[in-house]
Amino acid sequence: MTELPTINRIAVTLIPTEACLDWMKSCPDGGTNTTLAEVEREPTVYLIPQGRAEPEGYIRRHFKTMFEEELNSWYTDPEMWPKDLSFKTFTTFFTIHVSSMVFDLGSGAIVKED
Repeated sequence: MTELPTINRIAVTLIPTEACLDWMKSCPDGGTNTTLAEVEREPTVYLIPQGRAEPEGYIRRHFKTMFEEELNSWYTDPEMWPKDLSFKTFTTFFTIHVSSMVFDLGSGAIVKED
């Protein structure tokens, strides 16, 4: 059996919830026929550093960056974003799944894109 190479990161997957879908539908051209299954199909994955701190603490400290990125990916006008961008709202909008094992099945170098 071949050992797969791992990446020294933790994967954080944000899976939209019904609350997030309701917000999306409230936006102009928000896709009123969009279903939860459709938005759950391709959740966003964020890679965070492995380290001494627990992933939950890192997520709590950096949730606003992820939250704004997610909102912007659905609707670019911040005026349409929820007024309350607290951690509580973030956890209402997304189910957070943490994976500590990240395997690299690719053969090329990992390239960061700007």
